[in-house]
Amino acid sequence: MKNLRSLLAIIDKELDGLSFDSNDRNDLSAALFDVAIEHSKAIVVLFENSLNASSYALVRPLFESFIRAAWIQHCACDEQIATLIKKDQFPLHLGEMLESVEKERNWVGTLSNIKKMALKNMHSYTHGGIQIVARRLKDGSLFHSIDREEINEVIKFIALLAFLSFNEIALIAKTSDKDNVIKKMYEDMCRCYFPKNEKGIL
Repeated sequence: MKNLRSLLAIIDKELDGLSFDSNDRNDLSAALFDVAIEHSKAIVVLFENSLNASSYALVRPLFESFIRAAWIQHCACDEQIATLIKKDQFPLHLGEMLESVEKERNWVGTLSNIKKMALKNMHSYTHGGIQIVARRLKDGSLFHSIDREEINEVIKFIALLAFLSFNEIALIAKTSDKDNVIKKMYEDMCRCYFPKNEKGIL
């Protein structure tokens, strides 16, 4: 958790004072990337206070905020953005947006693989399904089960999405001032959370 806190603190520092050209596309996507980062920080606070169910409940909104932000920035046409603003409704399902984003950004399926493996559990955690209920019962008694391996996987996921959200905001800002910081953050994240992945994360 210490490494994730450090990563999020760096992101906070580097975002301070960062500006970008204001238009519907940039405003919507930057705001949603920022929401994803805020969810990441909230999940850390909840984990540190042993509020694991509430931590898990925020994982899906974090994931959806990131995918929606990336889709708006890289894939949506102006008409789709105008409709979204008017109706507060996305024209595509999450999976369709994710597929478009991975193709446009040349990501190699990392996020879609996570979706395939974990989306049902994410939904259950967020909406009070059996996955979250099962973690609170044992032999007819309330019992707050702590699965350290599962928590560590969630932490890795949070670190990845928080980093990508910051990187995307820097791209929206069209600044090269953050390049060295982003490179070091990426290297540190790979070393801490993905040491066996020699080809990188994405």
